[in-house]
Amino acid sequence: MDKAFWHPVLSVAGGMMMVMRTANLIDDVETTDGLDVAAAARAQLARTEAAQFDAVLSYLRQIASEPLAQAGGVNEWTRYGGSGTPAVSEYAVAEVGPVLGLSANGARSLIADALDLAYRLPRLYACLHEGRVDGWRIRKVARATREFTIAQASDADRRLSAANVDGTPLIGRITMPRLQLVLDQIRFVDDPDGAEKKRREARRRRGVTIWFEDGVAHIAGTLSVDDGQRLDQRLDQLVESMRFLGDTRPDHILRSVAMGMVHEPDSLDDLYTLVADKTDGDTDDTEADVPAEPESQPEPESEPEPEPETKPSRRRHRRGRGLRETVLYLHYDRCWGTWSLDDVGAITRTEAEQILGKSSRIVVKPVIDLETTISTTGYVAPPRLREQTALMNALTCTFPYCTRPAKLGDYDHIRNYADGGPTDSRNGHRLCRFHHRAKTFTAWTVTTPAPGIWLWLSPAGRSYLVTAGTTTKLPGRTDTTVQEKRKPSAA
Repeated sequence: MDKAFWHPVLSVAGGMMMVMRTANLIDDVETTDGLDVAAAARAQLARTEAAQFDAVLSYLRQIASEPLAQAGGVNEWTRYGGSGTPAVSEYAVAEVGPVLGLSANGARSLIADALDLAYRLPRLYACLHEGRVDGWRIRKVARATREFTIAQASDADRRLSAANVDGTPLIGRITMPRLQLVLDQIRFVDDPDGAEKKRREARRRRGVTIWFEDGVAHIAGTLSVDDGQRLDQRLDQLVESMRFLGDTRPDHILRSVAMGMVHEPDSLDDLYTLVADKTDGDTDDTEADVPAEPESQPEPESEPEPEPETKPSRRRHRRGRGLRETVLYLHYDRCWGTWSLDDVGAITRTEAEQILGKSSRIVVKPVIDLETTISTTGYVAPPRLREQTALMNALTCTFPYCTRPAKLGDYDHIRNYADGGPTDSRNGHRLCRFHHRAKTFTAWTVTTPAPGIWLWLSPAGRSYLVTAGTTTKLPGRTDTTVQEKRKPSAA
């Protein structure tokens, strides 16, 4: 291999030079071996992650003495960790998430893991402080043992932190399937019925997520065992039908095509009809080896009597029944000259035609100008105003770093309606239910200096700018207190 390829100075377009530097984060490694340095950096990363957990726990202790919400009967105390961990204010999530660049769910997960490590898994927490195990492994244990009793969690902590001669704990020496086996053994010995309980809990958590990237839709989720088996069998049947019709594409592609057919009655009907027609044609060919008559053969003068049916007829359901309604919001980017689709991203003309195919019922709606002010005299926002405000922040909640869909959120008055705030495009935005409650019942405040721009101020005085689905942390802190910023009325 050409050693010049590894030269640390690389030329780039425009004659500019870019220098590749090795990060000098590890000062006590007496070696030039790159892998040894990488291992030392990995241990340092674990210690840094432990320091982050320590800091989050310190913050939770600081706010534990006083509720973050205003008085008014709001039950804000939540136990995110397992049994034995203290309850914390649910609104702590609203402060932790934006500071660390996390969504609300990400902040909840971080808080829960920190509490479980400190109160239920102290030995593994010590291993993380010493840099002897990766943070992601520790967090997997915290989540997997969250429903354990305190005794079960203590047993898991003891077994998984046991070190060998080189100091590496068991959790760092086993695979994830082996880790799950250890945890299952602990649960089954203490609670023989735990397996069935876990399966019931897993069924309650099942769900499917679809997201879009690089022109394809990714699907991840969980089904019940019976639903999963039936879906797998149906996909196999559809693949077999497409194979019978001569489709030679690989199985994984055909299963993807079949998945797209499952929810379309017309597509399935077409496929089954083609298979049945081909089956009938093949049967007729075997019964009589007679060449087909030319298409120009004259029609008989009188219509022959219909032959009695000798086999069940294949009825096709009425077209259009069960078709999905498709509403597309297309945006044209003048800078790049491209079109984009909400929830999908940049799309080509071909992709748009495929989305608006024969299997969709197309709905044409008037264009909603985001610069136009829509207003009403009442408190409740009309559908067109709700739709407009849902589009203004790239279809997401306007709270810093929130990823919840705006269309599922609440219309919120930036200036309280009770204080004279109008119900219109400029005084309204869309917040998910949790962040709407945080703005209503705590000291979070928001202003909008221009359409599509929101400036948020947290109870601790931190500022965030939200626009076009992005969040920017602003420097400095505002000198304020929670007590001074509390709001007496709901938005």
